[in-house]
Amino acid sequence: MNLQEEKNKHQQWLEIVYPHLDSLFSELENEDILILLSLANGVLIEGRANSTVWKKVEKIHGVPGANYSEGAAGTNAIGTAIAERKPTQILGAEHFCEGWHSWVCSAAPIRDPWTKELIGVLNISGEIDRLQAYGLPLVLQQANRIENELRNMALYYINKYFHDKIDFANNPVVIINKDMCVINMNDVARHTLNLREGLSLNRMLGCSFHNLNDFDCWGQPIEVTCESARQRTCVVTFHPYRMANRLLGGLVVFHPVKASSRSTDLAVASLHMTNIITQNDHMLCLIEKARKAAGSDMNVLLTGETGVGKEVFARFIHEASSRAREPFVAVNCGAIPRDLLASELFGYEPGAFTGAAGKGRPGKFVAADGGTVFLDEIGELPLEAQVYLLRVLEEKAVVPVGGTEPRFVDVRIIAATNRDLEEEVRQGRFRADLFYRLNVLCFRIPPLRDRREDIPLLVRHFLLEFHDSGVPLMIEENSMATLIRYDWPGNIRQLKNVVAQAVFNSEDRCIRIHDLPPELVGPTDKTIGRSSTDKKEHVAWSGYQKRVSRELLEQVLGMTGGNVSQAAKLLGVSRMTVYRKAKQYNLSV
Repeated sequence: MNLQEEKNKHQQWLEIVYPHLDSLFSELENEDILILLSLANGVLIEGRANSTVWKKVEKIHGVPGANYSEGAAGTNAIGTAIAERKPTQILGAEHFCEGWHSWVCSAAPIRDPWTKELIGVLNISGEIDRLQAYGLPLVLQQANRIENELRNMALYYINKYFHDKIDFANNPVVIINKDMCVINMNDVARHTLNLREGLSLNRMLGCSFHNLNDFDCWGQPIEVTCESARQRTCVVTFHPYRMANRLLGGLVVFHPVKASSRSTDLAVASLHMTNIITQNDHMLCLIEKARKAAGSDMNVLLTGETGVGKEVFARFIHEASSRAREPFVAVNCGAIPRDLLASELFGYEPGAFTGAAGKGRPGKFVAADGGTVFLDEIGELPLEAQVYLLRVLEEKAVVPVGGTEPRFVDVRIIAATNRDLEEEVRQGRFRADLFYRLNVLCFRIPPLRDRREDIPLLVRHFLLEFHDSGVPLMIEENSMATLIRYDWPGNIRQLKNVVAQAVFNSEDRCIRIHDLPPELVGPTDKTIGRSSTDKKEHVAWSGYQKRVSRELLEQVLGMTGGNVSQAAKLLGVSRMTVYRKAKQYNLSV
């Protein structure tokens, strides 16, 4: 085998791995350790060690070019990690080759971030009397970092390759593996096509594509009948997905053909439940900062009144980050009984306490490994639980109740509270060190009364969500003015509940003053004529209708998949206004 040719062939991902090898070596160079990187077939492709260690391992063929698959070298960390597809540590005489009997080796597989196919193995080896016990956790941590970078690289190339070809915001896009099974998808595909991971593409499309290696229709639109979609007929286009010069799967882009108006409305409503709907300047600034925050792994603290949408913001940051395809685990710290907090957060071993499940439980942090833990109502966390959480943040490891061995976890923490944590620290109810750990990036989400221009957008969004027949839901102008005037102590959550109640009360699918809860309706609302206050509110409501900026129109068109009718309903304007504004701003509709 020509080693340089192999390196050239796998250059795409090796360039990502090299800095991690150097970083790992710089941490451990005083330990006389050997760092090895193998391909998926067990062939060593790269290594790091000092001259003393290289002299030792050259005698036992532990150098690039050697084959350490189990078939070629018997039991060893790299070969076993390849065979079992999981992290492995081999001690001393557990090695098949006698030359390694004085060594301990720890290896972790490196997988493609999308298909989970093995593309390499990272290994740390050292003589038993010199290598510390952290070898396996350290190599696993480094392998996870490499996979995260591979994910970012894959996203970059996917977006670059399909720029001008696919609108990822609007088209359902599915990633499949070589076995034609769904392994990932965007939100549009999840909601409009009713898809799930593991589903066979052949079964979903009612077709018989057998092997992607033999597929000869790349880039060509194919009309199929999609059994899982609301719309039966779809046009799909297949695009190859490669890593390290190997075909690992494909991207399948769906171009919907003819959907009923009802299914379209439902799709739009369900799809955008977690969108941040706003035209408020301060909120738009927060969104841009949140996008920037998504590019890092820094802890985030979200503050704001009850109901302002802190969890929506947390999900937005998660979905915009490199962790988007990993779990988002939300924990309400105020809803878990005090005596169950540790076991819920950190898990427990079998038999750890009376009533414990026979097999134990992993806990929220382990369940979120690779993804994001959202700690809602963090201010409600008891002091004793705050100590445990601080340790998790410092050590990146959890010890389950009844256990002794730590389990390393790779999670991003987003916390939220409606309390003043600085005041809680002064009162001794919240640990200062934990507060400083969480308060790295802080976003204060304004209450709804400070962004009243968003109320018409939110109301129309909720009306679309509650739409369940061919007749659209409407709202009278004076009813909208009443909603704009109210101070909303419960914020967006309260607004949504009020709209739902008003829809239930309405007799003809048009919300009038008497359909609103009594506490919202003041004396002036009940009069037939408008007072001066009513006129001001009417003028204000009309102003909101006319304030259709380029940014707002782009946002709403993106939310509705370019559907002009839906965009007009959300904005509270006519379809002709949408067309006129789109032409004015040079936007395609």
